[in-house]
Order: sequence, then structure tokens, then C-alpha cells
Amino acid sequence: MSYIGQTLPADTFQGFTTDSFTGDGSATTFTLSKAPFSENGLIVVINNVIQKPTTNFTVSGTTLTIVGTAVASGDVIYATHLSGVIPSTLASKLDTNGVSDALILDADADTTISADTDDQIDFKAGGTDIMSLTATTATINDGVTITTADNTAQLILTSTDADANAGPVLKLTRDSGSPADDDFLGNIQIEMDNDAGDNLDAVSILAQAKDVSNASEDARLYTYVRTAGSMRDRFSIAPSETVFNEDSVDVDFRVESNGDDNCLRVKGDTDKVGIGTNSPSHKLHVQGEFTGTSTGSAHFDNTHSTVVTGDEVVRISFSGDGDATGGHFINFFDSVGDIGRINVANSSTVSYVTSSDYRLKENVSYTWDATTRLKQLKPIRFNFIRDTSDTPQDGFLAHEVSTVVPIAVDGTKDQVYLNEDGSNKLDDDGNTIPKHQGVDHSLLVPLMVKTIQELEARIKALEDA
Repeated sequence: MSYIGQTLPADTFQGFTTDSFTGDGSATTFTLSKAPFSENGLIVVINNVIQKPTTNFTVSGTTLTIVGTAVASGDVIYATHLSGVIPSTLASKLDTNGVSDALILDADADTTISADTDDQIDFKAGGTDIMSLTATTATINDGVTITTADNTAQLILTSTDADANAGPVLKLTRDSGSPADDDFLGNIQIEMDNDAGDNLDAVSILAQAKDVSNASEDARLYTYVRTAGSMRDRFSIAPSETVFNEDSVDVDFRVESNGDDNCLRVKGDTDKVGIGTNSPSHKLHVQGEFTGTSTGSAHFDNTHSTVVTGDEVVRISFSGDGDATGGHFINFFDSVGDIGRINVANSSTVSYVTSSDYRLKENVSYTWDATTRLKQLKPIRFNFIRDTSDTPQDGFLAHEVSTVVPIAVDGTKDQVYLNEDGSNKLDDDGNTIPKHQGVDHSLLVPLMVKTIQELEARIKALEDA
């Protein structure tokens, strides 16, 4: 075939490839040396007559099929490939510098790759800019979907930096031209399918700009979880508070420690709080098994170095103003029932009640010597060492009372606090910590009353003599 101009450069483009066949009067298919893109990429000539693509011949892969009558015996068939390839060993390059949409990928020329900006590649699909690449960034203008058929990671961010700064970094940016208070910002959504084939939000982590004022910006973070068919606010961090269960879902809030499944539990159905129990029976219910001389179910500590007027450790109060008796500030119970209480005696006083029900007592006796025992008590006048005013007080020494009315005394003389292994508990200076004895003065009252009765009987006997 003749042409005008120079020959094709051998190191840039290949020339046309031509396959030759000879008919045998029966064969209608022939094998090409390579597969053309379509029939239009091939010129087929039989006995110097050009054949019409798809009408006189078809192509499938490397198979050329002559449509109709088989090629007569001895007739020559030429198949010339119009599409060549660019070899990988080019001495010259394909230069599209500065040309927009130079590489066209579809029939209507609206899907292209360009490099008309220095050090940047632009990708366009359907006439819309989709993505650009530079030496350091990749920018995608529309949504991206990454799909795999297994459970491997779909997206991995890797930082190989060796310094102490954070990396890799995932940044979600809301770059609004007119930011306003309460604008919603980034949202991370995790979706699920139900058994009806519906696609639903399962978990949503949402950010909100509460205040966009310069130098006083505030934000809020929400965590929504699908519960009983609806998305509910289960946890949020606001500028002034951190909130669990803002939407009042009937669920428990539970904190588990190393040894307690219910170190803290808030019951959603009863609005009660338990410590050490999964079924609190009161607004606050503390339960636990503690042993040792320095442990207990609860410990309240005012850490002021010096107690001053107005300091409190625990305040227990009624908000009403009623003057009826019978209200209980504190009730004390053991395995057999209530054993004492601190009562509201009236609108301004408190009474201390120890259980004295006859049903709790046995071996009751009305005849016993109180006067002799009472005389063994040694009332003293003293002041406490820590009382800088040296105010004198009247009372007893606990260890002396214990020899007369042992039930009225708590603890033993010179007792100290112990660790769980039985060793002495020490303070920061390495000194043992004393566990001081105490006296329940109310338990001395029966002794005093009986003594008065005995003295009154003796006086009456003397008067009657």
C-alpha cells in the first residue's frame, strides 16, 4: 500500500500487521496472529476485493469467520490489522504536556486523563472532574466505594514516620464558607442489614459545632446506637456535661471491676443505683462482703487538714417541713431485722433509738445489783489532746468502763489498725495507726436507773423504820 510522507519510525509505532491465508473451498474460519478490538480494526481482502465488516466477515478473539460461501480453493485472503501497539522500549515519548483531555477513554470523549497542570494528573468521567493526583496528595471529588468479598481491611492508613508526633492521622474537615452555631459536622456511620433485606444505620458517631464564635468555640460529640428499632442517643460529650442515655432508653449502665461484675450499676427500669449489686432496692444501694479492721461498705472522708466550723462529712436531710414524728434519717438492720434507727423526733430534734423489742430478748431478770457495779465506774474530768482551747469535759476512760459494763465499750485497749495479712497498718511516718476505743453512754443508762431505784428503796426503808 502506498502512502504520502516518511515511513513510520521503527522505534515509536509499529506498522500494520497483515495475515495471509489461502482458501481450500471448504474452510470459513481462519486464525489471526492477534485479536483485533473489533471487525472495524481489520481490513479483509479476498482476491483483491475488500470485504465489509460484520456483513462479509466477523471476528471473535483471534478467529476470523467468513460469512456465507467458503473461500474458493486457491483464492488468497489478506487480513490487515489497523491497530498497532506502542512498544515498551520506546526511544521517544508520548508528550501531552499542556494539552487538556489529551487521553480520551470513551466514545463521546467525556472520560479523559489530563496533565495540563504541572505535577498534577486530572481524571474526568462523564465530563466531571473526579480525581486529581499530585506528588503528595490524592483528591477525590465525589463519593468513594471500596468493596471486597472477604473480611480483610478495606482501607489501611500507614505512617512510617519515626518521630514522637501522632501518625497516621485521619482528618474529617467541614470547610464551610458560612459556619453557624449547631451545624452538624463529620459523621461516621456503621450500617447493618435486617432479615427483611433493609439496610439501616446501626451505629452513628456524629460531631456538632455548638458555638462557632472566634476564641470561644464549642463542640459536641454524639454516639447513636440502634435500640429496639430506633437510633437513640446513648452517649454524648457536651461543652458543659458528659451524658449517658440522653434518650432515656430502658437499659442499665454497668461498670465492671477486676473482681466485681457490678462495681457500679444504674438500673434503667427502676431508676436506682447499685454498687456491688445488680438489683438495687433503694435509690442508692451499696452491697459487698468486706473483712478486716479498716474496710467497710462505704467510706466518707473530709480531707480538710483542720476541721473548721461548717465542715461536714455526710449530710442527711429531709426537704419537707413537717413536724410529725416517725421519719427515719437512718435505719440499722442485721439478719434478724431492724436493730436501731435515728429518727426525726419533731421538726427540730433527732432521737436515737436502739431496738428493745421484747421479742428479741430472753433470760429477762428484774433483780440484779446495779449499785455495786455503778460504784465501780470512775467518772473523770478531762480535755481532748487536740482541743487547743483545753475545754474541760466529763466522761469515762473506755478501758475502765469495759471492766464494769463491757457491752458499752467498742474495741480493746491499745488496739491498732491491721492489714489484711494481720500486720500493723502504718501511717506515712511509719507509725502504727491507733484504733481508739469508744463508749456507748446510752448503755450505762439502765445501770444508773436501776441504781436510783435501789437507792430509793433503801431510803424508803429507812424512812419506814
